[in-house]
Amino acid sequence: MNESIDWALLARYLSHECSEEEKANVEAWLASDIENRNLISSMQTVWESSEPQAQTSDVGRLWEEVSAKAGIAAESGALNRNQGTIIRMAEWFQPRIYPVLRYAAVLLVAASLAYMSQIFFPGDQVVHPKQLAVGNGDRDEITLSDGTHIALDSGSLLKYPETFDSDTRDVYLSGEGYFEVAPNPDKPFIVHANYASVKVLGTKFNLRAWQSDQKTTVVVAEGMISFGLEDASDEEVVVITEGQASFLSRNERPSKPQPVDVEKHLGWMQNEVYFESAPLSEVLYQLERWYNVRFIIEETAAATEQLTMHVQAKSLEDVLELISALTGLDYERV
Repeated sequence: MNESIDWALLARYLSHECSEEEKANVEAWLASDIENRNLISSMQTVWESSEPQAQTSDVGRLWEEVSAKAGIAAESGALNRNQGTIIRMAEWFQPRIYPVLRYAAVLLVAASLAYMSQIFFPGDQVVHPKQLAVGNGDRDEITLSDGTHIALDSGSLLKYPETFDSDTRDVYLSGEGYFEVAPNPDKPFIVHANYASVKVLGTKFNLRAWQSDQKTTVVVAEGMISFGLEDASDEEVVVITEGQASFLSRNERPSKPQPVDVEKHLGWMQNEVYFESAPLSEVLYQLERWYNVRFIIEETAAATEQLTMHVQAKSLEDVLELISALTGLDYERV
């Protein structure tokens, strides 16, 4: 992302108070980098969560006033829509204070970046944090500085240091990724995902760790890994070998490793996915990421209905017809 972005300009843009030239500059900046689009998406949510302003505001003055009162200088940084703080205003707030609260909320989002980087990159690795955010409907891959290759599914976010300078190689995943870890017996490779961690020396495995799912699942395609909660003791982790899988729920120990069909778990890289007794909500989350759509379940009880199905590279309508046949639910496009 452009490190010299003018935060006051973004504020004027979201309030529709900038000139045509400024608007063109912001839109060119948005088109240049997905991280920029993720940032403006998060900021726009703050704006849209409030009712329209009663009168035109002095954006620059308000921005400076809030910054001064907070004692924070807004700085640029990468932001994914899953990060930061979104504040929704209560209906009883008076319209005259909406602008100040709105800018304060965005300032809070920006100020939280430094805190988030400390969480994601403790110790020496906070120097050069990077991230790869994959948009819905897309897939991406990356080779890290140590030679480790990672493929990422739609909607995934990977955080990693520019170089691995500490005693371990730590990366952070939200989503699903297939890892081919470069061997290094002297420097373990550790993937932190939600509340779990995977530790390896050099192997190939798939890790599914969506924040919306109720469990984190790892499948080993080659080699061996250890799997457990963050900061778990040696007695609280499991060792998983080639052809096995284990899953982990929050605040629980990982399941006993079981043999699985590895190719099924890697199917997402070939545009197919298998669900076994998965709640409808989990299936729809997957479709949202793959097809870049949004689902609303009007009958809330249906969200927990269990489905076993195989989704291949078909049109969204074909997949919805299959779900409709399995559940008896109707669907419509709005």
